[in-house]
Amino acid sequence: MQKGIIILGVSLLLTACDLGFPRMTVNYDNLPQGEIKEYITKRFPNEPEKEVLSKLIYAHLDGDNRADSIKKAVSQMGMTCEAGKEICEYSGYIRTKLTGHSSGSGRAKRIYHIVISPKKGMDSLAIEHQIIEDTEN
Repeated sequence: MQKGIIILGVSLLLTACDLGFPRMTVNYDNLPQGEIKEYITKRFPNEPEKEVLSKLIYAHLDGDNRADSIKKAVSQMGMTCEAGKEICEYSGYIRTKLTGHSSGSGRAKRIYHIVISPKKGMDSLAIEHQIIEDTEN
């Protein structure tokens, strides 16, 4: 009998504690597919690092750092390289929703914009990361 009361008490305590902690749901659907998305999702909630992303790109180059090779590599990884533009881009965002907290909407967009100019080489790689409140439904 006493053992049953202890088990019931522990169960109620765990349930009550679980209800009090904030939870985050994450939606990666608005990131373009590819190796860059995989890298961002593995790093989340941390920001992507330029050095690590550079190494991922270099691994695809096999020592050939010409503009065409860079363009081909980043395209295969999920970046968009439009004809007539000198840059390749990766733009997308992660939506997050925090529940079980007391202030604000709890919804945010983490926007990622990654740019490289294949003609200027790997040193031109730039990563912009911004967090804004998500006001969309």
